[in-house]
Amino acid sequence: MKINARQQNILARLRQHEDIQIDTMAEYFQVTTQTVRRDVNQLCKAGYARRIHGGVGLPVQLTNTSYQLRSDLQFDVKDKIAKKVADSIPDGATIMMGIGTTVTRIAYYLKTKNRVITNNLQVVKILESNPEIEVYIAGGLFRSQQQDVVGHSVLTFFNSFEADIGILGCAAVTESHIAIEHETAEAELSQSILHNSRQTWLVADASKWSGSASVKIASLATFDQIYTNQTNLPQDLAITAIE
Repeated sequence: MKINARQQNILARLRQHEDIQIDTMAEYFQVTTQTVRRDVNQLCKAGYARRIHGGVGLPVQLTNTSYQLRSDLQFDVKDKIAKKVADSIPDGATIMMGIGTTVTRIAYYLKTKNRVITNNLQVVKILESNPEIEVYIAGGLFRSQQQDVVGHSVLTFFNSFEADIGILGCAAVTESHIAIEHETAEAELSQSILHNSRQTWLVADASKWSGSASVKIASLATFDQIYTNQTNLPQDLAITAIE
């Protein structure tokens, strides 16, 4: 399902409020209730939301929902970020690639002779047909919903390498400019990439600033480069703006 701009906005507001009435959304968007219902029905059918009396709410679990659902959200922006990141990676670099759908998109655009170290199984799947790229895969607990591998063995795996560039995403960004994740295991993996990379790049579309999670990864100031379409960020951050 391709999600339109208003539907993206509905999902962002749901993350903030958990449930919203149809009439409230119609007034907010200045459209008819029929238009909102059509958008909501499509979101519910695809599993992004669920109907409640007079309105719409989050699914039972949208705290860390399935890979396919997350990959559809903000797809166009994620794709632009991925292209920009891939264009910035030098030939022959060793790259650590973490979890997340934006990180995964980058794999589609890697064309140079690189070494990739990852626990992201979608990245592995994409790169399997690229003989120019050497791929190292972490072993551990497989999470089918997230399409990744986690656990202490993955931390040990990452700690055995030193990468030129570490690329990671996040579940959300706080008002105090902290990148955060849903689960401790995810945050620890991202921190391991930070500790074992000479440069660290964060990829995060603007919706992350309205997201919710609770486990700290690091301050945005920690990253050498932040690729995002979010505006009005502190000037001391190293931002590569995506339009």
